[in-house]
Amino acid sequence: MDKKNEVGRSPFQTSGKINWVRFIPLAALAWTASAGLAVLLFFLFLWGFYFIFIVPLIVSLAVGGMVLLAVQKGQCRNRLVAGLLGVLAGLTLYLGYYYVGMVYSLGMESAVHVEFLPTYIAFRMQTDVIKDEHSPRDEDRPSGRSKVMNWVVFVGELACVLAFSSMGGIRRTRKPYCEKCQSWMNRETTRFKPEIGPAFVEALRLGAVQSLAALFTSPSKAAAPHTAVALDYCPSLKSGRSTDCTVYMSVKQVTENAKGATFDAFESAKGQMLIRQTRINPEELAALLPRFSVLETVTGTTAAEALKEMQVEVPAEKPLVYADIRPVDPQFAGKVLTTKTKLIGTALVLFLFLMFAASFALLIFGGVTAYPTAGGASSVAKLSGLFMLGLGAVFLIISFLVTLTRPDYFATRYLLGVVRREFARRQNFLVNPNDPLAHFVQIIPRENWGKLKLEDASDVGFLRLDLEQGEVLFEGDREYYRIPAAAISSCEVERFVSGEGSHGATTHYRLVLEMNRPTGSWEAPIGPRGGSGKFRSKKRLKWAQDLEQQIKAMMLKS
Repeated sequence: MDKKNEVGRSPFQTSGKINWVRFIPLAALAWTASAGLAVLLFFLFLWGFYFIFIVPLIVSLAVGGMVLLAVQKGQCRNRLVAGLLGVLAGLTLYLGYYYVGMVYSLGMESAVHVEFLPTYIAFRMQTDVIKDEHSPRDEDRPSGRSKVMNWVVFVGELACVLAFSSMGGIRRTRKPYCEKCQSWMNRETTRFKPEIGPAFVEALRLGAVQSLAALFTSPSKAAAPHTAVALDYCPSLKSGRSTDCTVYMSVKQVTENAKGATFDAFESAKGQMLIRQTRINPEELAALLPRFSVLETVTGTTAAEALKEMQVEVPAEKPLVYADIRPVDPQFAGKVLTTKTKLIGTALVLFLFLMFAASFALLIFGGVTAYPTAGGASSVAKLSGLFMLGLGAVFLIISFLVTLTRPDYFATRYLLGVVRREFARRQNFLVNPNDPLAHFVQIIPRENWGKLKLEDASDVGFLRLDLEQGEVLFEGDREYYRIPAAAISSCEVERFVSGEGSHGATTHYRLVLEMNRPTGSWEAPIGPRGGSGKFRSKKRLKWAQDLEQQIKAMMLKS
C-alpha cells in the first residue's frame, strides 16, 4: 500500500532498481580507482607528504566522485547497493594503503597473505610517529601517548573516508527517477513570499486547481525568508517525447538560503519542508504554468490561456519600472579589483600576523635581555629589555584588538585610496566618492558567501540613497546602478556565518535588493567594505538595517 504524505497523496518512492549492465562496469572502475589511489596514498606516506586527515580526505573525495558517477550513470536507485559500493571503495582505499605498505615492507610473497594485514596495522600503530616534518630527529621514537594517538587517527580517518566515499552515492539514489523513460528527473525551483506556504499545502490537500493557479500568480521573492517550490519532471516532458510521466512538487519554508555553490540549493537551504515530492495530478499541471513554462508541451496550452480557462484573474499590476544596470566605460572599468590590488590587500591582512610574530619576538628578546639566565644584566641592557617588553606588549594588544574588530583595516584603507584615485579619473559621477552620505560597499554574489577566496566581491564602489528622487545609486569598479524604488521588489537583510561551528565563527549581514530588469528579476547582495572582525557583527547588522529601513520607506512612497 502506498504511503500518504501531508496532503494525502503518494510521494515519490524510489524503486530500488539498478541498470546492472551499466552499473557493474562503472562500479568496477570506481573500485579499481580506489585501489590505485591506495597505492598513491602509501607512496605519499613514504615520501613524507602524508598529512593526517588532509591527504586521505582529499583522495576519498575523488573516490566518492567515482562512486557518484557509477550511481548516476548506472541508474542505481538502491541505497543499500550504493552505500555498499561506497563502503567497499572506501575500505579498499584506506586499508589498501596499509596493504601496499605491508607488501612493500615484507616483499611480494606477502601479497597473497591478506591475513597478515591486521598484524601489520597493529605494528604500524605501535611504531608510527605523528610529527612535524621539521621537528628534531630524536622525536622519531614512539611513546605510549603516540601509540594511542595512532589508533585515534586510524579510526577517525577510516570513518571520514567511508563517509566521503559513500554519502554522495547514497544521496544520489534519493533523486526522483522516471521509471517509464529510464532517466533521472530534472528540477526547477521558484520562490514566493513566505506567508503563502501553508496555502500551497491546503490547495494540494483539497485538490483545488483554481486556488493552486491563483497561488502561482503571486509575486516572487528571492531573499529569505520565502516559500520555495521545486518541480521534479522527466526530461521527456520538456522535449515532447512523452506526455504522461509523473510530475512531483515540493514546498519548503526557507529561513536562510543555501551558502556557496551547492548541487541542490533547494535541499541545502535552511528551513521547514512542508511537502516533499508529492505527486501532481494531470489536471493540476496547467495551474503550475505561470511559474513553470516547461509544462506547456505537456498541457498543450500557455499560462495566459490556462488562467483564462480556469477564470483566474491575474492581479492588476502597475507598469513595471526597471533598474538601470550599465557597465562602466571600458576606459575606466576594472581598474580596482585587479590581481595586483587583491594580492596587496591580502598581504596587508597577513600583516597582522607579522605584528603578532613581531610582538612575541620583542617579548622574548626583551625578557632575555632584561633577565638573562646567567649573570645579571647591566642597567642599560635591563632598561633596553624592559622597553622591548613594553613595546612588545603594546604591539600584541593592538594587533589582537585589530584582529577581533577590523582585521582588514589596512587592506580597506588601501583599497579605498585606489578607488578614489581611479574614480577621480572619470568625467562624470553617479555617486561622488567624496560625498559624506556615500557608503563604501561591495557586491558579493550569493555563491561566494562564506567561500575562502582571494576576493569574494564581484564589484566595489560607493552607494548612495537619493531620498528626493527615490533612487538607490551605486558607482562601482565595473558597473553603475540606478535603481528607482518602484523597481525594487524586495529589500531584506540576510544573515550568514563564516566558519560556522568553530571558535572563529563570524556573523555577517548582507542587504539583498531584488529588482526588476528587462531581462527578468535580478538581485544585488550589498555589504559594507571593511570592518569584518568577529566583534563588529552588531555594527554590521545596524548598518544593514538602517539602509533597509530607508529603502523600504522609499518603496512605500513610490
